[in-house]
Amino acid sequence: MSLTLLGLSLYSGVGMAQQPGVAGQIGEKLDNLGRGLVRGAQDVTETVRQRFEVVRTDVSRMGVHPRVYSRIHWDKTLQGSRIEVHMLRDGVVLLRGTVPDAAAKARAIELARDTFDVTGVVDELETVVPTPSPTTTTHTRTSVTVPS
Repeated sequence: MSLTLLGLSLYSGVGMAQQPGVAGQIGEKLDNLGRGLVRGAQDVTETVRQRFEVVRTDVSRMGVHPRVYSRIHWDKTLQGSRIEVHMLRDGVVLLRGTVPDAAAKARAIELARDTFDVTGVVDELETVVPTPSPTTTTHTRTSVTVPS
């Protein structure tokens, strides 16, 4: 009889292992959620990698002149500057024009110098302080009638 009880207890233990309780079900759902998150992160990573490759290829196709021009043109600190970008030879860039201050001049040179395939920068930028617009004085005439 004890052998039969031992067999039944082993059989019922196997049955319980096959039918998980609430904790087992929660654990399984968490495992599935974790696998889903990992799969999603891998998909996002792959998508970002593919988009980066497209951008890198596009930039590689773009010549040095458009790259330098774009960097200078879209830099917000250079608003109000009038800068021409000219390609000389062997990756040397000539910057010519006017900028409002020394910081803008330094920024334009830095952007050009740090552009891929630029080997040198010739600086012909001038710092021009914008002249203040003439002040317009408005005269207002007020009429007062004084009773006599």
